[in-house]
Amino acid sequence: MEIARFLEVFLAVMSAFHLMLSGYIVGFIKFLIPDRFLCKRRKDISGQIVLVTGAGSGLGRLLAIEFSELDAIVVLVDINKNGMNETKSLMNSLAKAYVYECDVSNRQKVYEVAKRIKAEVGKVEILVNNAGIVNGKRFLELSDDGIERIMQINTMAHFWMGKAFLPDMMQSNKGHIVSIASLAGVSGLPNLTDYCASKFAAVGFMESLKLELDAQKKDGIKLTLVCPSLISTGLFEGTKPPLTVLMTPEYVASEIVNAVLEETDFVMLPRWMYIIILLKWTMPRRAVERFYANSGLLEFMDTFKGRATKNNSNQTQKM
Repeated sequence: MEIARFLEVFLAVMSAFHLMLSGYIVGFIKFLIPDRFLCKRRKDISGQIVLVTGAGSGLGRLLAIEFSELDAIVVLVDINKNGMNETKSLMNSLAKAYVYECDVSNRQKVYEVAKRIKAEVGKVEILVNNAGIVNGKRFLELSDDGIERIMQINTMAHFWMGKAFLPDMMQSNKGHIVSIASLAGVSGLPNLTDYCASKFAAVGFMESLKLELDAQKKDGIKLTLVCPSLISTGLFEGTKPPLTVLMTPEYVASEIVNAVLEETDFVMLPRWMYIIILLKWTMPRRAVERFYANSGLLEFMDTFKGRATKNNSNQTQKM
């Protein structure tokens, strides 16, 4: 009996090793050659309802505009109504766009707005969880309220939005959920303990949800997890970009939309950051710490200023 159990475990491990190896090979090919260059068919989202949180500025604004250019019906959600109206004004005059003011960290407000959207626009088919904030302080300098606020917006909002819109996707076995997480969701960084914790949680949420949907045979619902490095949206104003990594929001928005059209599960930007994460999990801890010190990652937040905002508006961020 013990021998049979040993053989069962051994075969399972070998099968996992085979899948891991093939996954590395496929991943490396995709790293070198994105799907769009392999003539992979991209899905048509014209007429589909796309909801983007944090659509009042920055990356969220650009995502909303790009989706509208694909003839999608775009639902803008943000606490900043004036910003959303400005986003809408930047869209093509023929684009269908709807504005809904909402604090995505407040579950009751999310559920109320979700009911209105379903009644006034229709069932959301693509949900983009993008809203987020950053405090940028050392751990002991963080206020209790600041810690709770960042977890509410960067993490808990994903739960509330998912609970509000996933049931309709489950019913039809069709839909797409996008989470704009961060490099800080797969690697800890100084002066960002709360931010990293919130983004690690968002990454774990998406990975777990994917497995749940797989177990329930809901293969028609796609998930895309996006982990970008620094983006020049102003949210990380004043920082010293480590490894000269500072991407334009236009580039990042384009890559995210492409990932949705190609139904890509995981995207790290810039793409060579895949190598950094691979090294993190394979190198000795001391070597990783030395790399962080030599690359400027330990000091890049020292001159952080951040974007000036009014009240507690949901900021569109990436890191």
